[in-house]
Amino acid sequence: MGTLVVGAECYDLVATVGKGTFGEVAQGRRRSTGEVVAIKILKKKRYHGRVVKKELKLLQALRGVDTEESHIVRFLESFADGACTYLVFELLEQNLRDFQKKNNFLPLPVRHIRTITVQLLAALLKLKELSIIHADLKPENIMLVDHARYPFHVKLVDFGSACILTEVRHVKQPYIQTRFYRAPEILLGLPFCEKVDVWSLGCVMAELHLGWPLYPGINEYDQVRYICSTLGLPRGELLCAGWKTCSFFQRVPHPTALAEHCDLRGMVALLKTMLTWDSQERITPSAALEHPFISLQQVKSSFEATQYYQLCHKDLRASRKDASAVQLFPGTEEGAFIPASQRSIQEATTQMDGLSLAEPSGRLSIAGQKLGRESGSASHLIRWW
Repeated sequence: MGTLVVGAECYDLVATVGKGTFGEVAQGRRRSTGEVVAIKILKKKRYHGRVVKKELKLLQALRGVDTEESHIVRFLESFADGACTYLVFELLEQNLRDFQKKNNFLPLPVRHIRTITVQLLAALLKLKELSIIHADLKPENIMLVDHARYPFHVKLVDFGSACILTEVRHVKQPYIQTRFYRAPEILLGLPFCEKVDVWSLGCVMAELHLGWPLYPGINEYDQVRYICSTLGLPRGELLCAGWKTCSFFQRVPHPTALAEHCDLRGMVALLKTMLTWDSQERITPSAALEHPFISLQQVKSSFEATQYYQLCHKDLRASRKDASAVQLFPGTEEGAFIPASQRSIQEATTQMDGLSLAEPSGRLSIAGQKLGRESGSASHLIRWW
């Protein structure tokens, strides 16, 4: 492929081992030692100089780290010419994405997933100590070192998107993380920290087990819908705090009536267990105390952010002479975003659905459908009752 001359040192480029938006990664051989390395070639026309400086700054910070113990790729040196910047790293075998592809994306045994996870957690722990967010943890950036000799020994690579926590903590509109692995706080526009990498790692673990991405959204709206389908809806206070919330969710003006109706249905359910012909089937006092109506679990699961739930909670605490611990949560006024799963809403009322979609040109309700990938259009909004 060619030769790179750096002062008295020369690197013979052997083959291209990877390509990206801003350049490529080549396998090279250092003539003086015969050492085989990976050379990341960043084309200056496509790669902003400030971004290069930031990546170099982070790599220099990682130079004093024990790369074997922390499972982070070993950075060797950097140099540049008029056209490109070159970053030299130890050569690793293949990334997890290529490994999955070679194995037809078959699910990985749980024991191997644990082996990979513990190493990546060690990497994230070291990054946290240095106040570094990797911000692009995905299978393509997890490298197998030498699978034949050291099965599932991995290292974290590619710090091109990484950032210093103190420098981005107050950035209002960060665009970080590959979409499939993007944390909810980034999607909703909430304050974030190094835990965005923990979210990404969780997505990678699930993907290794499933053989396909856990949340394969085609856009951010679709991504949020996928997350809601498995985790349920975000708490009301999170929705109120996110500056991007309105891109995905619609504010409902009067949730109190629905919350009260849900509570009434819970009471009816309890009554049915108390008023039975056969005393053997009748609920006991201890079981009744754990009933969702008494414990407020039914209302909490659907309407935790409403004023109605907060008042019910306050009444219960006051009846137990523990009113000092009562505190209303912010964002509970009428018109707040109300979290609710479709299941609990259908239990709360037979007149409204758990999910409706609103478009600029009109309103469309979809009955009895699960949250899922019905439409990739970001013009739809998930409605919370």
